[in-house]
Amino acid sequence: MTIVEFLKARLDEDERASKAVPVGSRGRERALAEVAAKRKIVQGYTEAHAASMSILDGSGNAVKVKGDPWSELLAWRLAVKYLAAVYRGHPRYDASWDD
Repeated sequence: MTIVEFLKARLDEDERASKAVPVGSRGRERALAEVAAKRKIVQGYTEAHAASMSILDGSGNAVKVKGDPWSELLAWRLAVKYLAAVYRGHPRYDASWDD
């Protein structure tokens, strides 16, 4: 299981738990908004990762890109690791993600 798959599964659980709370209950909408925001972070990481992996063309030549995709990918990777760390006690959490 990848860190992205792990996070998506935890966010699905969080969303189900939040939706189980009666409408109008304190914190329900905020919890759902947090799940939505975290999903956007995970999606941003997924897109940044895909983009950074495509900076080499098929022959191995570097394709000129704007900015530093590797440092941007690192920033996204750290954000995803911080999100996953919240679930450190979960049995499917992989301690290697702490590195």
